[in-house]
Amino acid sequence: MNIDRPQPRQWGATGREAAELCREWMLYLGAVDTVLSQGQASEVCDLYSSRWLAWVASRRGNLDAELVERAATTCTKDGRQALVFVAGGVFPTVQDRADALAVGLLRFDARGGDLDGANALGRRLVASGLAVV
Repeated sequence: MNIDRPQPRQWGATGREAAELCREWMLYLGAVDTVLSQGQASEVCDLYSSRWLAWVASRRGNLDAELVERAATTCTKDGRQALVFVAGGVFPTVQDRADALAVGLLRFDARGGDLDGANALGRRLVASGLAVV
C-alpha cells in the first residue's frame, strides 16, 4: 500500500491541523492504522495506532523535556512506542533524554513539507519507517 508524502501547507499548521499533518506523516511512514485522538483519548496523546502513541508540539520554540518524560511514562504503562512531533527546536539534552527513554523525536516543517529526525531514534525511524522497529 503506497501512501503519498504529505503536501506542504502554504499557511503552516497549528493545533488540530498540525495533528492531522503528523497523522499523514505516520501513515506515509507505515503506521497505516493511525487516527487522531478524540474524546478522552485526546487527554492522553494526539495520535495513536496499534504500535505508536504520538504527541504533536506545534508551537514555535524548543521542545519541553516534560513532554518527552510524559510520553515515555505513558508508553511504558501502555506498551506502545512513543513519538513526539515537534515544529520547533530541540536542545541536545532533550535529544539525549529522548534517546535514553526510547522516544522518537520527529521535526516537521508544515510550510516546507519536510520531516526529519530530531534525535538518533527519530532519524532511524524516518529512514526505516514506522512499520519496522
